[in-house]
Amino acid sequence: MNRYMKSVIGAMIGCSTAGWWLLVDLLLPDPIGDYLLFILMGLVNMVIGWQVAKLIGKTKEASKISNERTEAKFELES
Repeated sequence: MNRYMKSVIGAMIGCSTAGWWLLVDLLLPDPIGDYLLFILMGLVNMVIGWQVAKLIGKTKEASKISNERTEAKFELES
């Protein structure tokens, strides 16, 4: 998938997410709904951040293991 398609898909996901938050804001009762929506958005962002950090940690760990394997391979060949 090229960079343009990834950008378009990301924009569509962002617009749909913003649309759902707006819909939830309009459906919840006014004084309490804003507080509930704020808490819900905070929780969702924490979960997303946690998953992104977990993914970054896995990629760093995988690259570290890959580098160790490459170094071990060169040591065996020497």
